[in-house]
Amino acid sequence: MIKLELASKLPSALQASDITKLEKELAKILRGKITRLATLTFVTEAKIQALNKQFRKKDKPTDVLSFEPDQFTRKAGKEGAEFLGDIVIAPTYAKREALRRGLSHREELLRLVVHGVLHLSGYDHATEEEETQMFGLQERVVDLLVSI
Repeated sequence: MIKLELASKLPSALQASDITKLEKELAKILRGKITRLATLTFVTEAKIQALNKQFRKKDKPTDVLSFEPDQFTRKAGKEGAEFLGDIVIAPTYAKREALRRGLSHREELLRLVVHGVLHLSGYDHATEEEETQMFGLQERVVDLLVSI
């Protein structure tokens, strides 16, 4: 099971039910036997730029950052749950990207949450093979959620 713990208010493009559905679909894909928890925080572009500069040495905003345990919040997992890490998303950045790509803001935000969870679950896109696998899973989950 995957649990996403909100550390900030949801952007207006998302509903609590979107997060619940996302957790269920991710659990099916990732098939873990124990509960895995990630925090989900929505921030301004200035904040994500500061985090990107601090942790990745890139002084520019981005859409999503994923932080492994002890890298960002240093939060211990809840009893009976493995703490995957933190996902930080800049909704305004995501909205511009969605408009550029002709997508809804909701779809892009869902994509970014899935992307973050996959990174924290060990997936990457450094090679073509990894990219094909990770983005294939990502789009499968997003397609299911957008059609609901």
